[in-house]
Amino acid sequence: MGLLALAALAWWARRPAPAPAPAPRPGPVLAGRGAERVPALRAAAAPVNFTPEGLPIRPAGSVDMDSAGMVPHPITPQHQRIFRENNLIGDLNGAMDVKDAPGLRRLLQQYRDEYPEDAHVLQDGYAMIASCLESVTPETRAAAQRYYDEELDSGLRRYIRRHCLEGPIP
Repeated sequence: MGLLALAALAWWARRPAPAPAPAPRPGPVLAGRGAERVPALRAAAAPVNFTPEGLPIRPAGSVDMDSAGMVPHPITPQHQRIFRENNLIGDLNGAMDVKDAPGLRRLLQQYRDEYPEDAHVLQDGYAMIASCLESVTPETRAAAQRYYDEELDSGLRRYIRRHCLEGPIP
């Protein structure tokens, strides 16, 4: 008992090591022809892309770097296409959440039309969920089980399980 009390006292008396002091930030340097002062960029975060006007573009994911004097990363048509696709997937998920099989099929057709190059695994998964929302039969359940067993990296597996595999067959 005394040994236990001694161990507890030693643990309580232990002090954490002091945190290391933060590294000093580089001082300001003169930039351009005038006396405008811009903080120096760290060498590891130096920009690799520049605008047509010669301004440095802030690297993506550079939240912690001092990026004064840099322009934000541009939004390209490719970025806009990805944003539209993500919104369409969000709409598909919303239709699935409210069990709207016709809406899910309509959105799925739009997804297939606008993004034919996309992973068909995802599109096939949404089609299977729409079928299960309409009616779970032994055939749809068997197809869903194959999808669930084979497409291990699909983000739709949990929804396939929820809408197709759990519960009795009516």
